[in-house]
Amino acid sequence: MTMFQLTLKNQIMKLKKLQKISLGLLTVFFTVSTIVAQPAAPSGKKWVKATYLSDDFNGSFDTSKWEQSIWNYAGTPTLMNNNNSGVSGGNLWIKATDNGQSNSGAWFQSSRVQSKAKVGFPMYTECRIKAANISAYSTYWLNNGDANNRDEIDICENNPKPSITSQTYRPYTMYSQYFIVKNGVTERNAGNFDNRNLPAGNPAKGVKWNTYQVLGCYWKDSKHVQFYINGAPAGSLTTTGVFTLAQNIIWDLWTGPFDYLGGLAVRSDLANEAQSTMYVDWINTYTLANITGKEVESKLKSETYNYKTSVSPNPVSNLLQVTLKSENDYNSYSIIDPLGRSVAQGKIAVGSAEYNVNVSSLKSGIYFLILNGEDDSEKIKIMKN
Repeated sequence: MTMFQLTLKNQIMKLKKLQKISLGLLTVFFTVSTIVAQPAAPSGKKWVKATYLSDDFNGSFDTSKWEQSIWNYAGTPTLMNNNNSGVSGGNLWIKATDNGQSNSGAWFQSSRVQSKAKVGFPMYTECRIKAANISAYSTYWLNNGDANNRDEIDICENNPKPSITSQTYRPYTMYSQYFIVKNGVTERNAGNFDNRNLPAGNPAKGVKWNTYQVLGCYWKDSKHVQFYINGAPAGSLTTTGVFTLAQNIIWDLWTGPFDYLGGLAVRSDLANEAQSTMYVDWINTYTLANITGKEVESKLKSETYNYKTSVSPNPVSNLLQVTLKSENDYNSYSIIDPLGRSVAQGKIAVGSAEYNVNVSSLKSGIYFLILNGEDDSEKIKIMKN
């Protein structure tokens, strides 16, 4: 090989690596901005999107799905008004404005948006949400609409800028809770979570709530709810009584002179609408349906048809046989779950054409086998029985 050929080969290798790095950065950006944090469906089930409770908010306010509800919270200066919410710029927005009333009046003008349809368990809902950077609750919650016969799940009541400045924990805590009200008796408990306890690499770790994050709620059954932040479990609830009533999805923005809220909003903060507005980029809601073995196998076959590497059996229970083609130069592998978390990894001996990966310890569900080489990589979906 001449010096020119060697130099050319080295330059090509560098370009390939730079291309891989660039694509990787784009993938990370895309993943963070459109992350789907949906938990794995139970064995034998699949998530089906409830389109009537899902929206990307890229058009106008969809009156077939959403409505504005303007009842007010007692004992607060919050006044709900339809003019303070809408859809534009790819977001649902709710803004707080100062309407000029006295400090003893309803000067904090805001709004509320809720779904027209209701949903019951089992279900999962998630939205990409950014709290207003004021001392107020930016909320995402479920409620059946009857104060006297009430089931409620509060996914988040987030305040990134408490006016009670001693509450240094509040800007990082996702306040989640439930209410059951039957025959005048109230049951209530919280499943709050400090995002500073999230795993390393989670976009919300140690970040205040006035940034976009994907918050989710898995209403499993009549007594159990699991919350998520960007796909990571983040607090849960187990009730004493049962909540079984179908519920609307709701967002609103409100303040009050309460310690549990973080203190009353500062009026001067409402002068900047970019600061006093909460945003919802999108919402996806899912219900569970049965899935057949043939459906799983058909999906996997269609998605692995063009892979340079073959794997079998797929679905797999114990040993996954990986067969490499001669032109592959893979030297390591990892297995990740749908949230990108590594659950297994190992080396591939140089020159290997076939090897086995033991997946018996993995829980049932969908995973991805990642094969890595000096100048190539491959991602293969696998199903663990």
